[in-house]
Amino acid sequence: MKYCPNCGAKIAPDDKFCTKCGFVLPVEGQTSGTAKQVRPAQPSQPQSTSTSTPAQPNQTVTAVQGYATNYFQWLWDALKKPFNNDESAGQYFGLINFAIIILLNAFSFNTVIQRVEQMGSSMLGAFGASTQSAVKSSFWMQFIFVGLVIYAIFVGVSYCFSHYATHNLDRTFLGYTNRLAHYTSSILVLAVVQFLDSFAVNSTNGVGFYTILVVLQLFILLSGCLLSVAPQQGVTGSFDSAYTAILTTVVINVLLFIVADIAAQSALSSLMSLLKQF
Repeated sequence: MKYCPNCGAKIAPDDKFCTKCGFVLPVEGQTSGTAKQVRPAQPSQPQSTSTSTPAQPNQTVTAVQGYATNYFQWLWDALKKPFNNDESAGQYFGLINFAIIILLNAFSFNTVIQRVEQMGSSMLGAFGASTQSAVKSSFWMQFIFVGLVIYAIFVGVSYCFSHYATHNLDRTFLGYTNRLAHYTSSILVLAVVQFLDSFAVNSTNGVGFYTILVVLQLFILLSGCLLSVAPQQGVTGSFDSAYTAILTTVVINVLLFIVADIAAQSALSSLMSLLKQF
């Protein structure tokens, strides 16, 4: 078994790059990843020999490609077996997964708002057309921010209970996010379906299915948080795991209610300010 000279992770003898950090491994027998070919000297015609370096792929691009490949492999394994968490996976895979979900949801909500604006413009005429761009830009930023806050609540609260109350074995916060993302990997599939469905939402069709997808995402995320605060094998928590799960649920829901109330008041205030201009 060999080890990566960049991060120290275990690698197979025939690996060409590290599966954890993407570092391009040097070929055995060479001092670097670039081999030089030297032409033999010609005694009859003394002249300087030239060296040629074969074209090599950019190491940064190769590392990014390797990292992306490892991420999608990690995601596929998580979808197949959510409870078989790979502790040697890239430390940022969990955060990347959550970020993709937040962006997909933001695009989805923004698309729905645009479709509602278009229907409203056709109903309100000139007034609806004049307010369309202002409403769109305002809500787009709110969707990104609210999504970040919601995931920060779920991940932050459950991590605190898992780490400080249950005393689970995650070494770092990033290790915990990987485990939680592994449990809740199916949310990414729902987020993709929700994004595609947002283009079909109108005043009469698609609203119910779209709402179901949103609720399912929140349900799976909460379930993953509760699973993550349960004591791991060989660990004894500060108090009974049932109370840990109840407290986690209560704290998350209280914070979500506060965020939802603030977001609703902000959206209503923006809408009223816009109406007052006309």
